[in-house]
Amino acid sequence: MTDEPSIETDYLDAIYRENSRELWAIFYSQCSDPERAYDAVQEAFLKLHSYTGEPIRDPRAWLLRVGQNWLRDVARRKSSSCKLTSTLDEMSNERFAPEQLMASDENRGAVRGALQQMLEDDRKVLVMKYALDWSSAQMAKVMDCTAAAVDMRLSRARRRLAELLEEQGYSND
Repeated sequence: MTDEPSIETDYLDAIYRENSRELWAIFYSQCSDPERAYDAVQEAFLKLHSYTGEPIRDPRAWLLRVGQNWLRDVARRKSSSCKLTSTLDEMSNERFAPEQLMASDENRGAVRGALQQMLEDDRKVLVMKYALDWSSAQMAKVMDCTAAAVDMRLSRARRRLAELLEEQGYSND
């Protein structure tokens, strides 16, 4: 037995390198939880690794569907359980006062809530821009449109996010 990677491993590595970041952004836009989005990516690739059925024509689409199904299952299971928070642990950080940490946590929650009220395409474009720091050209390639169309979607999504936050009592002062 050799120590060289198998063709299957090389194939999976290539698919992972090509798709994992985009999949994470899409999953994050759906659940607003970076760790859960990462877990969805990992679960999808684990299922791909153990898959033994018919050949998959579009691995990206297959991974996207598997990850989205996993997110739905997790959301159903967690809907009745309490949500753990690390806010108290963060309060031990000497750099910030507890009031600042609570306000920051409240602001993040408001943004997450507003994002959940938005259309999925709007969430995706905002996540790709601000969580992944992608250019309009990168987003256009993924979204199968022009960079100008991405800029227009981004502008509309930002405006809608600002409106939703204003409705919740936040202003952009």
